[in-house]
Amino acid sequence: MSSIRLFVLCTGLFCIVMPMFAGKPRWIGHTPKDLNDTYRFIEVVSFGSNISEARMDAKQQLAQNEQLRRAITVNVNSGNLQHVDQQIVNGDMVETIQNNITIETTISGKEYRLQAYPVDEYMEREKSQVKLYTLYMVGVADHVNFDRTYKSSRYGAAPVFMSIIPGLGQMYKGSTVKGICMLGGAAVCGVGALFCENERSDYKNKMKEQPQFAKKYNTKANNYETGRNVCLGAAAAIWVYNIIDAAAAKGARRIIVKPETNSYLSIHPVASPKTVGVSLSYNF
Repeated sequence: MSSIRLFVLCTGLFCIVMPMFAGKPRWIGHTPKDLNDTYRFIEVVSFGSNISEARMDAKQQLAQNEQLRRAITVNVNSGNLQHVDQQIVNGDMVETIQNNITIETTISGKEYRLQAYPVDEYMEREKSQVKLYTLYMVGVADHVNFDRTYKSSRYGAAPVFMSIIPGLGQMYKGSTVKGICMLGGAAVCGVGALFCENERSDYKNKMKEQPQFAKKYNTKANNYETGRNVCLGAAAAIWVYNIIDAAAAKGARRIIVKPETNSYLSIHPVASPKTVGVSLSYNF
């Protein structure tokens, strides 16, 4: 009975703790690729005592960004353009309008007015200050053609197939720590099961070789058999949870860029207490 309780406790703790390992957005350190030469994606890391100060610092850093200084060859006017941002909400694509930001800067003695849009941001707290990651789309030409972007934490069916090996699906979705924990947990349980089975087999052999200690060796063999079963059960629970998590849990937020006139079909797994299935959406 104690072994069953231990198994239930470990499984429960695993299911509670694993969702806490949410990864950073995928675009951090992996800036999306711009689809035309009239704009650039720029990632900025800024700091401040609060979110407002961190955002102000981000704008100042953007105005001094060396990548933009190399890219801009003509004067950029702010204009009155708006950027359409798309986001998947409960399987549906929702569009919101982001007003542009005008940033004054001087490059090689010339004044420029940069047209920029905050595509996404991610905040961390470090002691008494805020660390803010911001992804911008910034125009670098007179006539800027910003492509459509949308934020998504879904990755289709690929993570489910990859999760045949525990943890790979989670790593693919950007939850690296969670994936490593699942892979490591399954490996530990597998090694534990092999160890317990070897010990059980040894004690069974000793029972035959030393019958005077048969009762003692039988007890030890039974204990190792119980340990083996607990390890196998835990490994199976981790594997099943790994499959369900790969299908239903959100991955690290990512930015998908599509040309303004591009139409496409997207497939998203849907899981709820009442149903499990796949949703199709067509963007045009």
